[in-house]
Amino acid sequence: MKSIIETLEDSENLTVFLELLRIAGMEPMLRERGPFTVFVPTDEAFSRVQKDRMDELRQDADKLLLIMSYHVVPGQFTSEDLRGLAAVRSSIGTDIILRSSDRGITVNSVPIVEADAFCTNGICHAIASALVPPTIDIVAP
Repeated sequence: MKSIIETLEDSENLTVFLELLRIAGMEPMLRERGPFTVFVPTDEAFSRVQKDRMDELRQDADKLLLIMSYHVVPGQFTSEDLRGLAAVRSSIGTDIILRSSDRGITVNSVPIVEADAFCTNGICHAIASALVPPTIDIVAP
């Protein structure tokens, strides 16, 4: 089994999230500490974000740290665990709302597309879109 970072490194469709984690300075934490549950937007999810918006985020490490931290939850929650919860608290202290149905689990209305990638220091769930912390306004001018 590999760390969260090693799991992301081995994935072919989670490379943008890994790049942004590194820019935000979160790689050491997700390589060595834990356990964490990480909701990881796929590369396809990031491809739907405007290029200038992505470039802007890559230049703002502080805002990026806040956004990326919102995708990380202290503790390890499998998809089975998530089905029994209404919310989990992100590492920035704000809630992420969970819903489950026979079609699957959503995180702030975003579907989990691949669940339960177990790691030495937690678990990753791939999601169909990036999560936006409630404290951030991402509307482009």
